Amino acid sequence: MKDNWVWIGKYLIVIIAALVLGAVLAGLEPFKSATIGTAGIRAGSLVQFIAHSGALAMLWALGYRHSSQLRSMGGRSAALSSTVLALVTLIVVASAYGVLLRFINPFLGPDAKPFVDWTFIVAILSAAGWLLWALFADSEAWIEAIGSLNAGRKGPAAQVDDRARG
Repeated sequence: MKDNWVWIGKYLIVIIAALVLGAVLAGLEPFKSATIGTAGIRAGSLVQFIAHSGALAMLWALGYRHSSQLRSMGGRSAALSSTVLALVTLIVVASAYGVLLRFINPFLGPDAKPFVDWTFIVAILSAAGWLLWALFADSEAWIEAIGSLNAGRKGPAAQVDDRARG
């Protein structure tokens, strides 16, 4: 059960379906012409916002589950789990800025946009700092993992030669 990675397909299917469904629904005439509130936001924009937000939430959930599975496997994999989660968090936070801004831009006053910008700047820098720290803390595991990949690519004969060279 530990090595079962089929669940990734479920997440990817839902992420892709959310993005496609959001684009298709937003392109339908009722969603193009209907507006919400006095700001004149189209219903299609709301549908795309919900679809993109859902896809980002599912992407983060995928990263979280992948990280948990790596941790439960133990060994070198466990050490890599925090880096995976930090990387996915950085991707989601950076992407969320564009998703949110596209939707709330008509609502934002000139004074509010810098607040939103700086909130995301701090969030993105925090996620990037977490990723750098995780890479630093897990650097030995990454070096080992990369070394084992290289050793696997060389094949058994090349490994014997490397050991003979000392």
